[in-house]
Amino acid sequence: MHVRIVCPEHSAYEGEAAFVALPSTDGELGILPRHASEICAIKSGYVRVCDQRMGEVSRTFAVDGGYAQIADDEVIVLAERAEDLASINKDEVQAQLQGFEEQLSILSEDDARRAYLYNEIAWCKLLLSQ
Repeated sequence: MHVRIVCPEHSAYEGEAAFVALPSTDGELGILPRHASEICAIKSGYVRVCDQRMGEVSRTFAVDGGYAQIADDEVIVLAERAEDLASINKDEVQAQLQGFEEQLSILSEDDARRAYLYNEIAWCKLLLSQ
């Protein structure tokens, strides 16, 4: 089946797969070829793509919420953000995380920028946790 993972900034992945696992809001959703048509919301987590067969993960992508459409042997993931974990520079992400945490520590409790920083911290932690 064909798989595409896209976000507003770029196309994170396009290729063929034997199995895909998505972090849906109802729990992990496993997709094999000829899956029934479906649209689902996805939460922050990991999309795992198995090129050859189920159980042998070829690529893992961090996604930050969005939607997935499954139809006609194609899986399209529309995510707010998506990154291939194989291309992540962990030192760079760790430095970003530290910077966001430092910024958060100097903001007052009622500062509206706190929500943005919490979101960025959660994204960095998602990238680093695999």
